[in-house]
Amino acid sequence: MMKRVAIIGGGASGLMAACFAAGGGNSVVIFEKQKKIGRKILVSGNGRCNISNRNLSPDKFHGKNTRFVHNVFGKFGLEQTIDYFSSIGLPLIEEKNGRLFPASLQSTTVVRLFEYELARNNVEVRTHRKIERVVRSGNSFKLVTAGHEEEVFDSVILAAGSCACPPAGGSRDGYDLAAQMKHTIHEPFPAILPITIPLKIVHRLQGIKWDCALSVVHGGRVIASSEGELLFTAYGISGPASLDISRAVNEASTGSGDPSIQIDLYPGYRHHELETLLESLWSDSSKPVSFSLIGIMKTPMPEVVLRIAGVDPDRKVGDLRREEKKKLVDTLKNFVLVPGKPRGFNEAVVAAGGVDVDEVNPSTMESRIVPGLFITGELLDIDGDSGGYNLQFAWSTGALAGMAQR
Repeated sequence: MMKRVAIIGGGASGLMAACFAAGGGNSVVIFEKQKKIGRKILVSGNGRCNISNRNLSPDKFHGKNTRFVHNVFGKFGLEQTIDYFSSIGLPLIEEKNGRLFPASLQSTTVVRLFEYELARNNVEVRTHRKIERVVRSGNSFKLVTAGHEEEVFDSVILAAGSCACPPAGGSRDGYDLAAQMKHTIHEPFPAILPITIPLKIVHRLQGIKWDCALSVVHGGRVIASSEGELLFTAYGISGPASLDISRAVNEASTGSGDPSIQIDLYPGYRHHELETLLESLWSDSSKPVSFSLIGIMKTPMPEVVLRIAGVDPDRKVGDLRREEKKKLVDTLKNFVLVPGKPRGFNEAVVAAGGVDVDEVNPSTMESRIVPGLFITGELLDIDGDSGGYNLQFAWSTGALAGMAQR
């Protein structure tokens, strides 16, 4: 029997849910408060849309109960996602670290193909429609918009996204609606975003990209690590390697004690190998030590690293004491930075926290509290690492919620 299905939110999981629900012969309406659907998709992957990752695994995700992720991907995982996008005319290509992108390398392609599928399946899209209340009435739901419009549906898929990235539509609206329906909300916090480093001298490295290994230390133990490209910015650090540890940094910053970030600027060298490399650069004892390093570091890294190591950049190589040489090597292998106050949701790619997944069926995304209500994507207390994992979770949960309408 055909159902009337309301989908609140026209982001990744909402669009996927709409296509699968309508494909089952249902009457589907998307309510999107922005003027266009798919705004977060458009800005994802620097405008290229990092759709998923070949290295998909539950251990790439975080939350109070990550077993939920395993169950979700067991029902609709990477291969089903690849097959679906191929079926709508969107083949994927693989780049570094398993990241999957549309062959067009344009996020606009993804949104345009979804728009075509919605039209083909007679999905009604209503933009500038903010849902203020969802009221359960018998076996149906009454939706009330901010403009006091009311409409009744058989089921509701809540796909309103998180409060990350407000410029692209992020807000607390979805949490508020879930809370109205008596769901537990774990307080959101920014998960993937740049990191502020208050130490001013580091800001001189703005614009430099460097392949390195990072570790976050808190309470005397390593709580997160990553390897890859680090980007120094005007206020601290960013880039893939930094984004991968930012969640751990932010979460640790809310507890007792400050976390620190340890950077190995030369992960390909063991300690004694780096010592040998530096000694080979110091054959000319009359060189200033900063000048002796320009062959292996980008300017102004030599001066900044030396000052942090407590070595005068203008000292002659021949005047370096043994302990100064050792301190320099130690700094290159363990460049320690203390993060400042976490940056806000405006710069966050995703938010951690959200609806408690123990209250949601991972096979269908149906609420265990309110039958007929389905919750998907970033609204749930699951967040993934940088690299396409969060979009994959959105596609999977949206597809399962849509299929559950059949």
